[in-house]
Amino acid sequence: MLRDAFRGTTQLARFILRRDRVQLPVWLVAIVALTVGVTASFPSLYPTPEERAIMAVTMENPAVVAMIGPIYGVDDYTYGAMTGNQMLLFMVTAVAVMNILLVIRHTRSDEEHGRIEVIRSLPVGRLAGLGATLLVVGLANVAVALLTGLGLFALGIESIDFAGSMLFGVAMGATGIVFAAVTAFFAQLTETSRGATGLSFAALGLAYLVRAVGDVSSETLARLSPLGLILRTEVYVRNLWW
Repeated sequence: MLRDAFRGTTQLARFILRRDRVQLPVWLVAIVALTVGVTASFPSLYPTPEERAIMAVTMENPAVVAMIGPIYGVDDYTYGAMTGNQMLLFMVTAVAVMNILLVIRHTRSDEEHGRIEVIRSLPVGRLAGLGATLLVVGLANVAVALLTGLGLFALGIESIDFAGSMLFGVAMGATGIVFAAVTAFFAQLTETSRGATGLSFAALGLAYLVRAVGDVSSETLARLSPLGLILRTEVYVRNLWW
């Protein structure tokens, strides 16, 4: 039965949280602090509408679009639009990397070191380890979403409103969940942590490449990448939650 396969998942999740009681908070603090810290610097770096307009023109360059995504909100280039344009892709990529490393650590890497065999000798289901890993990283992504959204809104910067801030955070969390699932799949498919890590990062690189090519030349192609879809949220401008 499926219930038997996941027996012991909650207990293993608590064990993973104890193991990562330092590493996981460091990831969360670093990602949230970087997002909020860089955003907080925009008003001092670009204090006038004219300076923001110049930056908007600069970012319409195809090379820049390939690097960070399509620009939007240029008619009134607010701090919110600037945050979405310059920060969202980099931060969702950072969250994807966090998820890849965490999932590998508690699945394929643990199996290579013999920890999974020890756990399976206990009365736990065969999928409990994977289930516990995905449960923990899922909670970590929810934490990233909430802390980032609330942190951005707490800055009190003009145009960085609550709806846009929460969408920014949810975009980060959703991307993390996608790449946690991708990594979990490769962890079951490969025999080594190196192979699973390589395939997971290759998937992330492919998503970035498809998005880059699509953003420059084809809207349809860009939407085939999860990173391309995330950028279509147009946070702080249209806030397209779908």
